[in-house]
Amino acid sequence: MNFSDIIKPIIIVTLSFSISSLCVPLLIKLAIKKRLFAEKGGRHIHSKAVPKFGGFAIFIGFIFSQAYFILDELGNNNITQEYFLLIFCVGLLFILGAIDDLVEINATLKFLIQNIVAVILVFQANIQITSFFGLFGINELMPLFSIIFSIAVIVFFINAYNLIDGIDGLSSSIGIFVVLCFGSIFIYNGYYTDAILCCSVFAAMFGFWLYNKPPAKIFLGDSGSLSIGLILAYFAIKISNIPIDNSGTISPVFAMIVLVYPVIDTLRVFTIRILKGISPFTPDKNHIHHSLLELEFSHGKATIIILIFSVILTIIAFFLRKYPNFSFFTLVPLVVLASEIPNYLLRKKSN
Repeated sequence: MNFSDIIKPIIIVTLSFSISSLCVPLLIKLAIKKRLFAEKGGRHIHSKAVPKFGGFAIFIGFIFSQAYFILDELGNNNITQEYFLLIFCVGLLFILGAIDDLVEINATLKFLIQNIVAVILVFQANIQITSFFGLFGINELMPLFSIIFSIAVIVFFINAYNLIDGIDGLSSSIGIFVVLCFGSIFIYNGYYTDAILCCSVFAAMFGFWLYNKPPAKIFLGDSGSLSIGLILAYFAIKISNIPIDNSGTISPVFAMIVLVYPVIDTLRVFTIRILKGISPFTPDKNHIHHSLLELEFSHGKATIIILIFSVILTIIAFFLRKYPNFSFFTLVPLVVLASEIPNYLLRKKSN
């Protein structure tokens, strides 16, 4: 590793953070002037008018820092077709989310575009889950199943991250935690371009988090949640296919556990909505973080509880990475039980 490899991430982090953190106050002022606020109700809980264009600041910081990276790396092997396709797809979902933040887009059209983006990454960038690495006794996946499953995973993660943007600081805190975990593994394994991407996303999100932490002055909005959800899905699939040490590869179980909160919360609310006979995409207040608020935890304390839970499970999953079946059948039941504790306490409180 030469001096350039050390200084470049520092420049990218500084650039991404500076642009993001400077853009947020400008976006807040613009939103107030134009009266562009997040609607009350649905999955959001806020008593005052709050702008929802934080995704603009993150995207601008991310894109400018990546533009520097591209210009600095011209002619090197670090800039690949996979990289450009990811940037293109992130931009596409950002535009989709930005339009939806301004004028609500039909849910079917949003879902269709998400699937198109997933198809591009799977077929053109070859971003696929190709093996379960012994989970359920399954190793290499059949090509057709790998394609269908990978598309489903990408679309699921896009929506899962979008759905947790419901209380102050939660989605940005979870995003920062996930990027730090994945970025550490990319750095350890020498995946330079992916590590740079993590640095850029982390810095842009941290600049936004300064204004999104309780009490939030701005929300992420669909422009941010959809594009970041795609980036996290990309990271999760890449992590699932790279070796962590001489003993083998990190299984998809580890990537799933790092993203445990959006995964379990989304599966839980989807199940509740389907059992009620309504669309799984109908916004409500059945999320775990809403239950924590009903237990009289503040937005900040609810976020800290969820983060601590995620950190503990991630540490356990990392040490169990060589044993995918044991980690799955141990951690998944634990996660399911833990996700119901807030509801159990609410029922006990009401009796």
